[in-house]
Order: sequence, then C-alpha cells, then structure tokens
Amino acid sequence: MKLQKTTEIRCAAAPPPGGHYAQAVLHRDTLYVSGQLGVTSETPDAENVGIAEQVTFALHNIAAIAGVVGATVDDIIRCTVYVADIAHWDDANRAYAAFFGAHRPARSIVPCGPLHFGALIEIEAVVAVGD
Repeated sequence: MKLQKTTEIRCAAAPPPGGHYAQAVLHRDTLYVSGQLGVTSETPDAENVGIAEQVTFALHNIAAIAGVVGATVDDIIRCTVYVADIAHWDDANRAYAAFFGAHRPARSIVPCGPLHFGALIEIEAVVAVGD
C-alpha cells in the first residue's frame, strides 16, 4: 500500500490557526479547509457582529484559503456549517445563499452550542482542485 503525502496550506489573508491544526490540507486534488469562525480573537465584541456578517467573514476566509491553490468559490463542493443557535439559521442561510449565488455546494447544518470567541457560526469546506 502506497501512502499519499499531504501538503499543509497557509493563507496570510485568513486568521491563523488558534490551535494544533492547519488552515487547510491538500491531498491529491482535494483541499480540506478547517472550520473558519465568523469572528477572530481580535473581534472586540463578538455579540455585536451579526450572523450574516459572520457567515460572510467565514466564507471569505475559505475562499482566500482556496485561492492559495488556485481554486475559486465555484470549486467549493461541500460545507459543514456549525451554528451556535438554530434560531439564527434563517439569517445565516440568506447570507450563505447571497455569497454563493447560483453555486450550491453540498451542505450539512450542525446546531452545536457555544463556539470559540463568542462566534455564532463556524464553516468548514471541501474544495476540488485542478481540472
């Protein structure tokens, strides 16, 4: 059995990892992007950042990380969305739809309770890379 190597991907335009994990890992033609929060440790008052802004922030980080390997938003094939309170879901879904437009990646929604830094949302993604 031949093991495939992976490559850690780093993007200065997105917040650095806050723990022992990579922003993303490239394996063959697939990029696995770690969960991106809707806020960072530098956000002074996370509770004053609305869910729509947090969704947009997290998705822009994913797009920036994907761009490091030449992928675009249309190459995002799957997202897992963790939401601290399902009551935020309608607004989160509208912001998500506005970001992606006609593109519809596969998606799972996971109500999860409190997130780090008071974030209301965390989104991880799988991205197709190359032809």
